[in-house]
Amino acid sequence: MPPNHCLPARSHARWRRIRVVIPTIVAVLAIQGLAFAQTTPEDDPWANVEEMVVTSSGALAGLTDATTSVTAFDSEDLMALGASDVSDVAAFTPNLEIRSAGGSTATFFIRGVGLNDLTANASGSVAIYQDDAPKNLPAIQLGQLFDLDEIGILKGPQGAGPGRNASAGAIKIYTRQPTNEFAGKLRVDYGNYDALVVEGALNVPIVADRLSTRLSFNVARRDGYVTNRCGVKRIAQFPSICDDVVSDLADDLNNENAWAARMTTRWETPIDDMSWTFTFHGSRTDELGTVGEHLGAVNTLGSPDFGNQYQQPEVQAERERILATIPVVTRAQCRMMFPNDREAQNACRNARSQTGRRRLAEALAGRPLDTNPFEGDYNLDGYTRHTTWGALIKGEWELDAFRIKSITAFERYDRDRLSDFDYSPNVLFEFDIEDDAWQATQDLQFSGELEDYPISWSTGFFYLQERLDYTQFTRVDEDVAINPSYVEYIQDTQSLGVFASADWDFLDDFTLSLGGRYNWERKRFDAQIVLDPILSPDDRCLPTQFGPTQCTRTDTFDHMTGEVKVSYVFDDSRTMYMKYNHGWKGAQYNARDGRNRRFATDVADPETIDAFETGFEASWFDGRVSLDGALFWYKYKNYQVFTFTNNAGEPPQRVVLNADDAELYGAELEATIEPIDALVMDVRFGWLESRFLDFTDSVVIRTETQGNRRIVTDFNGNPLPNAPRFKIAGSISYALEVPSVGTITPRWDFTWTDDVAFDPSGGRGSPDVLGNPFMPANTIGQQALLLQNFRLGYAVENGGLEIAGWVRNLTNETYKTLAFDASAGPGLVGNLVGEPRTYGLSATFEF
Repeated sequence: MPPNHCLPARSHARWRRIRVVIPTIVAVLAIQGLAFAQTTPEDDPWANVEEMVVTSSGALAGLTDATTSVTAFDSEDLMALGASDVSDVAAFTPNLEIRSAGGSTATFFIRGVGLNDLTANASGSVAIYQDDAPKNLPAIQLGQLFDLDEIGILKGPQGAGPGRNASAGAIKIYTRQPTNEFAGKLRVDYGNYDALVVEGALNVPIVADRLSTRLSFNVARRDGYVTNRCGVKRIAQFPSICDDVVSDLADDLNNENAWAARMTTRWETPIDDMSWTFTFHGSRTDELGTVGEHLGAVNTLGSPDFGNQYQQPEVQAERERILATIPVVTRAQCRMMFPNDREAQNACRNARSQTGRRRLAEALAGRPLDTNPFEGDYNLDGYTRHTTWGALIKGEWELDAFRIKSITAFERYDRDRLSDFDYSPNVLFEFDIEDDAWQATQDLQFSGELEDYPISWSTGFFYLQERLDYTQFTRVDEDVAINPSYVEYIQDTQSLGVFASADWDFLDDFTLSLGGRYNWERKRFDAQIVLDPILSPDDRCLPTQFGPTQCTRTDTFDHMTGEVKVSYVFDDSRTMYMKYNHGWKGAQYNARDGRNRRFATDVADPETIDAFETGFEASWFDGRVSLDGALFWYKYKNYQVFTFTNNAGEPPQRVVLNADDAELYGAELEATIEPIDALVMDVRFGWLESRFLDFTDSVVIRTETQGNRRIVTDFNGNPLPNAPRFKIAGSISYALEVPSVGTITPRWDFTWTDDVAFDPSGGRGSPDVLGNPFMPANTIGQQALLLQNFRLGYAVENGGLEIAGWVRNLTNETYKTLAFDASAGPGLVGNLVGEPRTYGLSATFEF
């Protein structure tokens, strides 16, 4: 290798990465060497400790092995974390990020791989399963969690086995299944904001050892934690802001009001080793709209704003306090300092205002919100009304030579949403959305072992068909220089996967695994787009300055994915593996505003990913200490990136683009230690380095002298969205048994997340008219954050009753869960705010 000073720029970057990765690999291999060291009985201080038994359904264990990176949470973990949906688990899982904008929309990222798109037709990179049936539609992926057995997060491309193809990984949710015993459970939680959660389950055996059923439900309600100052009780306090706002608005927003129910029946047939499971479920959400924080761009974040001038009153007050600390320089003083330079005189007079703007912008980005983050001025309550229902039929039959598994599922939803997405008392852009969809899936699997050879095999196919109907009207005030828009489309999807895999124990301790999958997908997209549905209700797909637009298109895509893996088993408790995965994600359609583009519809091409990984799993002292680790490196082509368009004169639009090239690498480490009986400590660590290698876009900026001007934005070198560099999570619990009293269990959970960007700009937002970023770091992101939970539970000695007190977000941190940049159009940056501190009591009764 040539000397370092002779390396070209690209080689310099590669060499820096190598210098980071090699020491990490050496350190992990050293840990592996320690893990694989044999421990003699006389050296084992716990050699005479009785075996600790952990009971579980084993559903997750049956699908994974020691060569799959998995983070798992059982029912006790989920209760302690207060997990009401899957996004609550993400906060405590390194290299898993879930962003939501309400109770029925979410995006999922595993190891930085994902699609940050909240639209109804988004097909994510993470597969979401419940009882082995995939939930492909985004609107049904964030359902309520209740009566669960466990959740597992599988990391890395899932392109070699059954189910839905996924380039990032999978989240698998397993509900409690019927048993042959009569049993039941009732849990009631009550907390601040008048929060009430009631969860119940009843298990009923119908025919002994043959037929049983389980009924379960969950009801959750909570008052809103965001105060609307334009509400009826407060309108007189802010007459200048809320004069034109209707007087029957709700006082509090961001509430919760939902229920869900499920019935599962299991039939052990007279045919030996054949069983069928039937599940029916439904849910309903009826809540006010989700709102966030409006940060006006003018005099706030440094952005020129030639449209609406609204700012939060507390932001204006803070700016005045900042300006009061900056000395005033008069026009006469500026003329004396720069007697012959008119431009310097003007800059001198504006220096105080510019300094104040800069200090305010830094404060807002670093805090990261205004001084009253849970108050705002909203002219619209909005709502989310979301109904879902579905059914599942799972059959399993174990024959002498092989096994058969069939999973048939159907899901449907209907959703109406009205959202005040500008978070202000004005109508800058408000979304009125209706969508409904259905999906049907069939998964058929065959597996077995060869009699004469140490080879196990599996094969089968997966089929998905779905249909989505979507309409959206973006409402804008007439006196705002932004055009309204109306979008309507129908998307039909058919997807097929045929897979085969085999595991060959070619030596006593070595296993070679090979798997392949053929993926086929066809999509039809029929969009109808008009400029103004009120003035021209019958016009669809109007011609633009370029001529006729393309509003209907059908495309077919196919691709081979697969996996090669070698694993070495040192003994029953220590394993090491190396593997290569090739992953693929299908195309993504966009419905564009056709006024300024040749086509009203376009498509983001499929993305591919090459993933290399090595890892280990080890435990010592009869499971008292366990350690799992992995190193990985991913390379992308056509990485799909969600962008929130920020063009002058247009409402923001949600569009998916392709980044030609991107890469990431990182590591994970999970440890569980039980130094004494009942004292359990878990630590989970994630490290992620990601960046765009070839990705540019453009934005239309309005200038005072040149009108609208298109600026090229260069994202090369920026981290991928929702990919924090470091994340550490853990918990400590101790089950103290008190004779004749019961068990007292305190538990502390924490998670620390590094700076994270919500968009491809690295958190800096759109550039100024010269193409330079002007917003402070983390403006479109969240700075490093520590969140903590605490729970203290008491269970009676003979079981059946537990009472607990809990606090979530213990230190009452204020933080963003999502942010978007609309500084060039409506003139604002929007932020969704995480929940404040909540606390309450929980009582669980089981029989």
